[in-house]
Amino acid sequence: MKNLLTITLTSILVLGCTSTTSMSLKEKNSAYSKYVLDENLSNKDKVEGFKFSGWKSLSDNYLIITAVHKKDYLIETKGRCIDLNDSHGIKLNRSSNFAIYKLGDSISPVGLTSESKISDKCFIKSIYPITRLQTDYLVKIGKPVQSES
Repeated sequence: MKNLLTITLTSILVLGCTSTTSMSLKEKNSAYSKYVLDENLSNKDKVEGFKFSGWKSLSDNYLIITAVHKKDYLIETKGRCIDLNDSHGIKLNRSSNFAIYKLGDSISPVGLTSESKISDKCFIKSIYPITRLQTDYLVKIGKPVQSES
């Protein structure tokens, strides 16, 4: 009985030291916007020689896209891009296969099921070239933090 009580109290203590709350999409968007300002990221009108390799969802307004040579770009959309944060894929709607433009190009969230369809286009507001370290930092924003007592 004593061991059971000790194990229970230890479990509660360990669980109590782990933060399980995460930020809302609005809070994340504010944090990404602040990061852009704090880091003085430069907004590009276009990225030439861009061959899409992958992406990471951050919120319904921000995502990171990666080019073939592991160059990352923080993308901000014009307004909320519905279901982007929960999407399993994206489609780049672009005027050139080897470039991405701030004016005219867009992103569409795509689901995994056969019933899901491509959503409306989400137009690009800003394109920020970022480093791998910046990518790692941005991806961690809003994630629960594990801490020890």
